[in-house]
Amino acid sequence: MGAIAVSKKEEQQIETLRRELGIPTKSGLIRAALKSLEKKTEEERLHREIQESVRRCAARDREENQQLSPAGIVRRVPRD
Repeated sequence: MGAIAVSKKEEQQIETLRRELGIPTKSGLIRAALKSLEKKTEEERLHREIQESVRRCAARDREENQQLSPAGIVRRVPRD
């Protein structure tokens, strides 16, 4: 792969991050950034899947509760 064009400001950011993280090379910094982005993307995907599952289950639960509601028995608990 060839060189990537970056601005002077971005070059400074890369160098600052590289030093702060103790990563000896720019390519090492890029690898670390890619790994971090992949992890974040996977977590966001999993979060969306869980939310969708909860929405589907909640809708089904509401339907079941509506069907069971007329069969429910109301009990009064005596108060002391």
